Amino acid sequence: MRAVAFTAEGTLEVVEKPEPIAGPTDVVVAVERCGICGSDLHVKQARLLPPGAVMGHEFGGTVLSVGGAVNNVVPGQRVAVLPAERCGTCPLCTSGRGEICPTQMTTALGLGFRDGAYAEQVLAAATSCFPLPDGMTSEQAALVEPYAVALHAVRRSASAHGRASTAAVIGAGPIGLFTLAALRNEGVEAVAVAERSPSRAAMADRMGAAAVVEQARRLAAVLGDQPDVVFDCAGVAETAPVALEVVRSGGQVVLVGVVNPGDMLAMPGTLWIIKEVDVLSALAYTDDEFEEAVAAVAAGAVDADVVVSDVRPLEAAEASFAELTQPGGPVKVLLSPST
Repeated sequence: MRAVAFTAEGTLEVVEKPEPIAGPTDVVVAVERCGICGSDLHVKQARLLPPGAVMGHEFGGTVLSVGGAVNNVVPGQRVAVLPAERCGTCPLCTSGRGEICPTQMTTALGLGFRDGAYAEQVLAAATSCFPLPDGMTSEQAALVEPYAVALHAVRRSASAHGRASTAAVIGAGPIGLFTLAALRNEGVEAVAVAERSPSRAAMADRMGAAAVVEQARRLAAVLGDQPDVVFDCAGVAETAPVALEVVRSGGQVVLVGVVNPGDMLAMPGTLWIIKEVDVLSALAYTDDEFEEAVAAVAAGAVDADVVVSDVRPLEAAEASFAELTQPGGPVKVLLSPST
């Protein structure tokens, strides 16, 4: 089968790989679409993967085959795949914090341990497969994983369940846009977004932001007051202290965007203490949140026609990664093995 592999030179190229074979509790999924994630851009830039590794964790597809012990999905069923397998038995899993289960670091798809979905087929744990509702498109299926990331960030914050009336999002890349969508889906209407790119700012406006500004320090002005919660989705170290400055005293800053490995966040300590701001991090999502994300995306919480910039063949992976790192480049590119 064709797959996009990481090379010793740090580039991406299409290679031939053996088709995966399902073990007793596994499934083989024919990939329909797989999104290029901002974390993939960081991993490639830092050259963290061994040669031959296949990235890709935002995907959906059709089950081709199942292992003998699998009873939750059947061949021919379309699924979105949670791209890791949690142990289910550690104290974190049993307390409802499966998103930080240590086991998943070695079971995660696309991080060098197990091949991801920049390929025609991918091997996944059956317990990580979530059936898609009838009529859900391939593009929507590839948006479930990033929407689940945003949903988890919102649920970690005071914005969930009406506990905050105003919110701000710094950065209108994919995760910032999905965070905006998740906030609105949770009933938070007063959401302002800071984004320098005119094209991305226009997307935030189309997706229902109450206001969109170029400079993050203007967020309080357009909301009429300092926001209760600020979600830092920019994926750069420079925005975290700005989020702390913008948020109200006693509010929350939620760190959602992934920065480059090794980057440090310089948070002004005196301001942090004086304002008594809670700074939270958000990684991945719970199994329940992933299942909720399937239903939310299927119901239109995110408009794929707005968010998805392009669907491209596997051969366009290297060029797409380069384009996505450029100012004014596309927002969300999906790779399609059948294109």
